[in-house]
Amino acid sequence: MSVLTLAKTEILPNRKPKKWETLQLREKNIKIMRWIRFRDRNLRKKFPILKHQDFLGASITFGSAALMILTAGLYVANAIPAWIAIVANAIFASFLHEIEHDTIHNLYFKDDERMQNLIFWTVWIFRGNTISPWYRRMIHTLHHKVSGNKDDIEERLIGNGMKAGLVRFFAMIDGNISAILNFRKLAKDAPKFKRKEIVRESWPWLVVYYTLWYNFLGLNLLHYTSQFLGLQNSIPYSEFLEPTRAFLNTAAVIYLIPNWIRQSCIQIVSSNMHYYGDVKNINQQTQVLNVWFLAPLHLFCFNFGSTHGIHHFVVNQPFYLRQMVAPFVHPAMKRYGIRFNDFESMLRANRYYPIETEVA
Repeated sequence: MSVLTLAKTEILPNRKPKKWETLQLREKNIKIMRWIRFRDRNLRKKFPILKHQDFLGASITFGSAALMILTAGLYVANAIPAWIAIVANAIFASFLHEIEHDTIHNLYFKDDERMQNLIFWTVWIFRGNTISPWYRRMIHTLHHKVSGNKDDIEERLIGNGMKAGLVRFFAMIDGNISAILNFRKLAKDAPKFKRKEIVRESWPWLVVYYTLWYNFLGLNLLHYTSQFLGLQNSIPYSEFLEPTRAFLNTAAVIYLIPNWIRQSCIQIVSSNMHYYGDVKNINQQTQVLNVWFLAPLHLFCFNFGSTHGIHHFVVNQPFYLRQMVAPFVHPAMKRYGIRFNDFESMLRANRYYPIETEVA
């Protein structure tokens, strides 16, 4: 049964429709916003610490950065194994991603540009495989205005709207592959997208990260391939490369792999939870992804798929409050038409409706 048929059969003909079923779309959206704000107000009254938003933002930012340094130190000192360092730093980096996002929306230090810049530099240095936060502020603000349309630069850069398959998968997990696949299309579709601008905004940390990342992958591929073929003693420069490989392996555990995991998880989730191509209102911009088997991805992107839809309705809410209101708000979102775990959309390049049932 198609999505449109299901929608038409929600109100059964043999019973009187409930009041909420007869609301217009705009009224449903307002109801969702009211539920979010109602719960938000109650939580702020119940927990006075939530009123100190700047303090919380700064504490999470510099606390997460410090914990990443501490974890790195413990790994280098052989106090913890590699897998703990990778998991811990991926989680800490995910906090920094959320801080960057909230700062883009002026939720911390709204009237203090220097403090915001300090936060931006911190989150960018510790999450090197991202575009400049100042450039992301522009494309993320645009995302909220044109979500699901051709000129949504932010989501299209991570594969939203592409056909499902290996090509899209690699576009979601590697920014350079995505650039090769999408830059030409974006230059044509999105007036605000400028190739020179995004290249300029990659310096220095995105360039530094990918230089280290590709050298780490390349040297280890060379090392293990030569071992497999029994050629390790015949490579004349192996003694020179081995110290470099050892350094890159350490950097990979404490910095490169955690950020690759974090970035891949959030881009896979975000790319697939946003609709594309036939979005006509805020109700159709996102779905909620909260099925149990997505927990490994959500661990490294702060439960993004379950809560980001809330942000599309109420943008001026810190990420930790979105988590707190989600259990209360999800039933209302479902009642008023927000889809949950609509995995079929991923097979139709994130379109809201199947093509044969698309409505005007």
